[in-house]
Amino acid sequence: MPAWKNYNKLEISGSMLVPGFSIYLMEVQRGDELPYYYVGMTGDPHYPSARAAFHRIAGHLELREASTQNQLHKAMRDKMNVTDEDIANLRITMHHFPVDGFEKYQGDLGTINKTCDAYTSYKAKQQKVSRLEDTIIYRLKQKLGARALNKTEGADYDLNGYQQILDDVLKIVK
Repeated sequence: MPAWKNYNKLEISGSMLVPGFSIYLMEVQRGDELPYYYVGMTGDPHYPSARAAFHRIAGHLELREASTQNQLHKAMRDKMNVTDEDIANLRITMHHFPVDGFEKYQGDLGTINKTCDAYTSYKAKQQKVSRLEDTIIYRLKQKLGARALNKTEGADYDLNGYQQILDDVLKIVK
């Protein structure tokens, strides 16, 4: 380990660079405070595409105020009262849960045939992953109150085979 006092290391699993459906749990801790949590998913609701989990976190932490994807950064500022000076002292851990079933859309994303089998299959899977995300958010809000950073309240859905991901997320949360 280098002796340099500002040395940091970021190790990324290759699965976090692969486009596909996934749920991710962001754990944000400042010093010895209890951690805060943010839940997100990959899988676009409007286009049959899904960014890699690592690309989503990069967007979530975008510092520009005009960004439309930096929900986590805004939540840290608004709900945790994180200042620019605090950022260097945060520890952010991303827990990544890939969900099977993503297939790259073979057509032109600019002219999507919303009646084709590939699109309807994508939407069905994307909606299941979205319901999983909503359920996790709902359960975290019940368990953590203000330490759940998502803006939405979520909803409690039947998980149709995704119970294990919910259980695994809840085991992480302190």
